[in-house]
Amino acid sequence: MRNRWRQVVGVVGIVIAVAGLNRSEAMESNLNLPFDSKMSPPATPELAFYSRQVEDLLFDPATVQDGQIEIRCQAGRRCVGLKYEVSRNKFETAFIKGDATALPANTFIIKIPTEKLLYPGFYDIKVSLDHGMKEPLSGLCAFGWRVKGGPDGGGLKVRETRPADFAAFWAKGKAALAQVPLQPEQGELKKYQGKEIDAYNVASAALPGDYDPTGHKTDVVEAGKVSFASIKGLRVHGWLAKPLGDGPFPAMLVLPGGGIVSRPMPLEHARHGYLALDIQVHGHDVDLKEYPKAPGYYNDGHEVFSPPEDNYWNKVYLNCWQAVNYLAARKDVDPKRIVVVGGSQGGRMSVVLAGLEPRIAAAVPAIAHFGNIVYWRWAEILNKAKQTGMDLEIPPVPADTPEERCWVYYDVMNFAPDVQCPVFMNIGLVDPVSMPTGVWAIYQRLGSKHKKMAVLPGMGHDWSAEFDRQAWRWLDEKLGQAGAGAK
Repeated sequence: MRNRWRQVVGVVGIVIAVAGLNRSEAMESNLNLPFDSKMSPPATPELAFYSRQVEDLLFDPATVQDGQIEIRCQAGRRCVGLKYEVSRNKFETAFIKGDATALPANTFIIKIPTEKLLYPGFYDIKVSLDHGMKEPLSGLCAFGWRVKGGPDGGGLKVRETRPADFAAFWAKGKAALAQVPLQPEQGELKKYQGKEIDAYNVASAALPGDYDPTGHKTDVVEAGKVSFASIKGLRVHGWLAKPLGDGPFPAMLVLPGGGIVSRPMPLEHARHGYLALDIQVHGHDVDLKEYPKAPGYYNDGHEVFSPPEDNYWNKVYLNCWQAVNYLAARKDVDPKRIVVVGGSQGGRMSVVLAGLEPRIAAAVPAIAHFGNIVYWRWAEILNKAKQTGMDLEIPPVPADTPEERCWVYYDVMNFAPDVQCPVFMNIGLVDPVSMPTGVWAIYQRLGSKHKKMAVLPGMGHDWSAEFDRQAWRWLDEKLGQAGAGAK
């Protein structure tokens, strides 16, 4: 069993490494890639899933009729029939199988008896469309059952894994950072404006040219490189972009998605009125042509599990924390209006910082990765055994392995109870990287009294322009930011 847990750690680590590299993530974690309008898999444009019972596909007893969830699949092909299988989120072995009811308009109705959904949680529907050709077309839908809780109880149940010394563990990290002088350096700042920013977005920031023109606080920004000292002799490098002037401006720490790669300038963030800092969290410059393969980050066999402070992610979390110290120390930053945003790995670290750092005024963690890892591991193990996982509501108590003694200090859901600032999250219901069962576990455990979730049915590890627009307005409201910083 111990070896099997170790194998799963490797699988999870590989997924972490590629998280965030699929498509554009905009406010949350812009990528140094050209914009691409294609959606990330497993979204299948030819198969559209929806329900007339509830739009966000988060069902409860009050939203279903006759004890059955009904989900429709609209096919974008001429078709013969549709088969479906239902399994727990991240599980491969189904506990329900059936043939969907066909309608004349190439539409199919999938009916799921709620009595077979034994536990509140997320469930996957895998479909196989017979369209009269040799190979059927596969698709994926997912839904939630009683995850919001309510008068009948419900709510996603998770295994409690937060160690008793969790706060003390990270207090040691904060104490270590306090001993490191910032030694900040800033390069020359260059001006960018209007169409120039649009062109940069399309070519180098994985964004459409200008998807939120009404959100601009300024049309002229300036940007350049900065760096500062961090833990273990590292220097953290970043791109800083800001409106013209001395401020003080609200600050936005943009935390990157997965991979040890170059970073783009956060010009879009600056024209929304922020002094924005996008950092390369691994201690490398932001625009290298090639980056080294870091032992431990990709879990390539390098031992990183014991003691837990030797884990690769310890320095990553602390590097991000030092970035908050850097922003708070700048004279052109309003220290009461520092926000953190990020997608995937960046969503992960946004929650981590909001939990560790009381100076964070608001957080926008999108498709946040690395939550409820004990569930993920459990699913991996039972998948190998071809089991459905329907005999237990939550994973059994984790085995006492070095992996378990380590990863509980880094699981994002264990930081969530300490988050007190306002939080606006999103969740892709078919996200194969940031699984719904992990994202919802983070959201459900947030200590904040002001939290909001945007549910994205049918979307995977991906970006939504409208979510970003809503997030910009939400931040304006939370920070009292409307019109601030305009030049």
